[in-house]
Amino acid sequence: MEPRTNSPDSVRYHRRTMVQEIVELSGHLIDSDILRKTFARIVEEGGEFEVLDFAIGKTNEEPSSARLAVRAKDPHVLDAILQSLSYLGASTHVADARFESAEADGILPDAFYSTTNFETYVRIGGGWIQVAAQKMDCALVLRGGKPTCVKQRLVRADEPVLLRGGGVRVVPPQRSRGYSVFGFMTNDVSSEVNKVIAIAGIAREMKQVRESGAKIVLVAGPAIVHSGGDAALGRLVRAGWIQVLLTGNAFATHDLEKAILKTSLGVCQLSGRAVEGGNRNHLFAINAVNRCGGIRQAVDAGLVQRGVMYEVVRAKVPYVLAGSIRDDGPLADVITDVLEAQVAYGKALEGCGMCLMLASALHSIAVGNLLPASVKTVCVDMTEALPTKLSNRGTMHALGLVTDVGFFLERLEQELLK
Repeated sequence: MEPRTNSPDSVRYHRRTMVQEIVELSGHLIDSDILRKTFARIVEEGGEFEVLDFAIGKTNEEPSSARLAVRAKDPHVLDAILQSLSYLGASTHVADARFESAEADGILPDAFYSTTNFETYVRIGGGWIQVAAQKMDCALVLRGGKPTCVKQRLVRADEPVLLRGGGVRVVPPQRSRGYSVFGFMTNDVSSEVNKVIAIAGIAREMKQVRESGAKIVLVAGPAIVHSGGDAALGRLVRAGWIQVLLTGNAFATHDLEKAILKTSLGVCQLSGRAVEGGNRNHLFAINAVNRCGGIRQAVDAGLVQRGVMYEVVRAKVPYVLAGSIRDDGPLADVITDVLEAQVAYGKALEGCGMCLMLASALHSIAVGNLLPASVKTVCVDMTEALPTKLSNRGTMHALGLVTDVGFFLERLEQELLK
């Protein structure tokens, strides 16, 4: 057997037998861990890389840039590597993105591109155009000359649908240049996190979001009412800290039950004792509110004079109640068609800069799938499973806290009043 050689001639021959593409990266490549992930992705998928140029930002504000030669023995392997690197923000010197017409309403071409929740650009006519309505698990459709995220069922026949391959640039989230509770505590979901520090940081972020003009959206679960956190939440709504409420039948029902009968799930909210026959109280509340025609009408009629939904109506905060198969009643305001509710949620989230997901698994996960990664999200629950799932959306702008939601809201109110 002849010995292996690493002579210049053998290296040049080795490179001639491989296909190659030049890729470029730009941003905070080191502290956001993008460069390491890029190297690992290339090697794990059967390729090789050579760093051609690398410029490190000299300050925490200045971005870094790198130019790499990516090689593989097979062009199909190289295509797969380049597709994978696009999700890390790598761009290649390629032609414009390719589109193909949808076969029919809701039927995409087999080679369609599926979106992430990361900021995305598509190369059209030699230039990069930012994608509109960014969200995960959508097709990219040209509408009005602009690439737009569209749910599969909403794509119409003959609309141009983006295909997998070149011409797509995804910008992964990067750490904030200034101190932020987001980024430094991301994915660190544990019951042992110093919650006082975390909540103080969340309050600071909420103040910045409100000053920027973006909306703070609340996704609320019924445990807010059961835990007594509704009192603090009502005051936060009254003070203008919540611009949109997204929830379901359960939260609104138990809040209204407490407002009308002073019970929640039949438990007296003054004594903490179960009321005899209290299992019918939530149905009584639904019946009484629906008799008025809905929640706003019940407030106007004087039937509901306290509670979160009362404050929401008085403050003219938009709300969407999405139904589920578990619902009793439901309230007249509930959207029972799940696809119609999905559209309503999406419209309500436009302009969202921060989302508080409090003690709600069903609606929090649904909203998480409708948000771009740039939106700061806070998920609070008594078990680690839900905050972990929401923090693993692939963003540095998600924070999960394992704690009682009543304590969270009371402490948050204290911090916002400072």
